[in-house]
Amino acid sequence: MTTLYFNLNDVILILSIGLSIVLALSQPLLTTKLPISKYLLAAFFISIALADISILLLWNDHLPKSDLVNVLTPYLYAPVILLKGPILVLYVTSITHDDFRITAKDWLHLLPSLLVVAVIAIFGIDNQLLRLDTFGIDSAVYRAVDFIWWFVKITPFCYFIYALYIVRRYHRTVFSHNSEVNEQAIVWLYLLTIAFICSAAWSLMLSFLAVIYRLPLGITDNYINFILLIALFFYSVSHAQQLTTTKGSRKTQSQSNDNIDNLIGKIMSGITEQKLYLKPNINVEQFSEMIGLPYRDVSFAINRAFDRNFFEFINTYRVEEAKRYLGDKDHLHMSVMEILLESGFNSKSSFQRFFKRLTGESPTEYRNRVISQNQ
Repeated sequence: MTTLYFNLNDVILILSIGLSIVLALSQPLLTTKLPISKYLLAAFFISIALADISILLLWNDHLPKSDLVNVLTPYLYAPVILLKGPILVLYVTSITHDDFRITAKDWLHLLPSLLVVAVIAIFGIDNQLLRLDTFGIDSAVYRAVDFIWWFVKITPFCYFIYALYIVRRYHRTVFSHNSEVNEQAIVWLYLLTIAFICSAAWSLMLSFLAVIYRLPLGITDNYINFILLIALFFYSVSHAQQLTTTKGSRKTQSQSNDNIDNLIGKIMSGITEQKLYLKPNINVEQFSEMIGLPYRDVSFAINRAFDRNFFEFINTYRVEEAKRYLGDKDHLHMSVMEILLESGFNSKSSFQRFFKRLTGESPTEYRNRVISQNQ
């Protein structure tokens, strides 16, 4: 009779291992605007491959395993699971900030893995003990193993929530500093981080169900992780390069009323005299450089004086420019697309959405109404 070495779950793990290795090796070959991000993504794929290898070694009883492998498996399994969260956080930070660098503080993310390795070493936890397969296990060892299992479930969940917080903070910042933003890329980044949170939450819930009802649903984690692996690669290729990056946030110094008035005067000079709002894709750094002010002062002054961010401030003047074209019968020969480009917009969807938000009408509705009134 033929012995079945691999079930469907094992096949998914093997596919995930192979795909992760291929994707990790392919990252250095890709051309990206932020090189560090591709190496972080490669590290994430490697962590997935190592995690899946350790899962096979841990749970597949048909694989030949030496005593050394049984001893080393826990040292592989727990740390690589714990490293997935920090690597994802660093990857999300790297693709959203153009001045991202690995700092000494970032190495503190290794502490959870080092803590688990210390627990494994102190209590001598091998493959069988990690699976709680040994009858009459010492209570202290049992608590140590229990701590490891819950720690490797809860810690990634917390990191994935932190990744979502980074996306949210980036979302607020990018609209404050830029006049044109690829919103679809941001939406996909939200969906991806939320998917990782849901996956970690599902894994955590399964652990509770396993403890309370002894339900063997843990293998579904592997199917979800395989789908997320593909989704992450798809995002890195199709959307991550289209994100508008921002600089790291720093506190803005307070300004006096006289300074604010001076800043606003120079800002309005850039609007009324230089008509900088007509430059497509202009961001707060470029705008500030053209009027000779620090960009943080410009952002602060706009928020303080106009109660809006740079994105809204610039697009307000673009809409006014578009209204001038749309309401003038001498420009009836111009299409809406031509007008939005002349007004500084470069996205039809962004133009129509912002125009309707400010006027309550679509550009076509506005044109028809104003032209008919002036006849």
